[in-house]
Amino acid sequence: MGRWQATSGRVFARAFAPVCALGVSLGLAACVEAANDAAAPTPTLAHRQIERREGVSLAPATVAIVSVAGAPEAVTASFLQDLASEAKAREIVVVEPRKARYLVRGYLSATVTADGATLEYVWDVFGPDKQRAQRLNDVISVKGAGDDPWAIAGDAALTSVAAKSADDLAAFLSNTPDAKPIPAVAGASEPAATATAMGYTAIQ
Repeated sequence: MGRWQATSGRVFARAFAPVCALGVSLGLAACVEAANDAAAPTPTLAHRQIERREGVSLAPATVAIVSVAGAPEAVTASFLQDLASEAKAREIVVVEPRKARYLVRGYLSATVTADGATLEYVWDVFGPDKQRAQRLNDVISVKGAGDDPWAIAGDAALTSVAAKSADDLAAFLSNTPDAKPIPAVAGASEPAATATAMGYTAIQ
């Protein structure tokens, strides 16, 4: 696991900017490590749907991904590229650990089934107090055949996992105290006025 984590940090650095490579800001990462077991999370946990709160900005609820474990390095590299894109699309602000309000550890697993494979993701989100605030997880099934579950899953399934992960993380962040209401634009709801040839204005 140690060797995988060392290479994973380099992959992660290429996927996100600013980056939270493993080994950076060790004081913060150590706090998270102490709150977790070394073993992988228990698989097939029930998915908890969190509704995203509308009308709030996620910008103050900054995030740092401190690790993603469980998958081969090449799979992790591709996944992190997808996750970076999906996070940006949902206005999740990813920063380095010492600047983040929330630290996130991820775990991916793939298992061969009778008719294909299952992909599971688990994200443990730690708050400003370094205690786990939320666990986000889900499982998707993919049809196919073979002995390698990662090969069965393919790029499309990993992209789907990245999108679902970003959805869950954005929903959680939107319900935190750090998410702030977006100010209403002044005059946005006022009726538009157009000038007429007679010099009058018609309210629409």
